[in-house]
Amino acid sequence: MLKRIIQVILGLAIAISLFAHYSDATHESRLLIWYVLTPKVLQVIAWIVLFCLGGRLIYSRYKDHSKFFFNLFTKLFGNPKQKDPV
Repeated sequence: MLKRIIQVILGLAIAISLFAHYSDATHESRLLIWYVLTPKVLQVIAWIVLFCLGGRLIYSRYKDHSKFFFNLFTKLFGNPKQKDPV
């Protein structure tokens, strides 16, 4: 399921990128994507993203990731509990 969602998102990103590449024949500097993504549409998209992010931060469960990050830093920088042979 996750793989399919990622495929759909990447497909949309490619389609938007291709659509954004073409420009208007009369106004070469104005891309076609800006006829669709007006400032009002971008504002609505930003509000939806902020609403979803706020809901996720407020209603999500707390997960302790400290062991994961400790193991990650141990792999990168070595174990801090071992004494350095100086």
